[in-house]
Amino acid sequence: MVMTISAFHSGVNMLHQAQNMATTGAKEIQQSTLSPSRPAEQSTTTTLSSSVPVSGVSSPDEVISKASTDLLQAKSYNQAGANVIRRADEMTGSLLNIKV
Repeated sequence: MVMTISAFHSGVNMLHQAQNMATTGAKEIQQSTLSPSRPAEQSTTTTLSSSVPVSGVSSPDEVISKASTDLLQAKSYNQAGANVIRRADEMTGSLLNIKV
């Protein structure tokens, strides 16, 4: 069985990864702002981009900074995934418009 991977599939995977990264980053920001008195060592959340536990970060400001960076990376992944899907759609349209 031959499995082909289309550009659409790759673009959708990038969009899913971006969504997961954004969700994780938003949760980390929320957790650090809602309970600033809680020690960072109790948190077991990991980020998708680096898989480094948040417990290794010492202050809420550092957690927010890292999570913000992850959100920006998620934005870039989202834009890249959307561009891949857009270009694949354009290529498919071009192929359908070719006359023999």
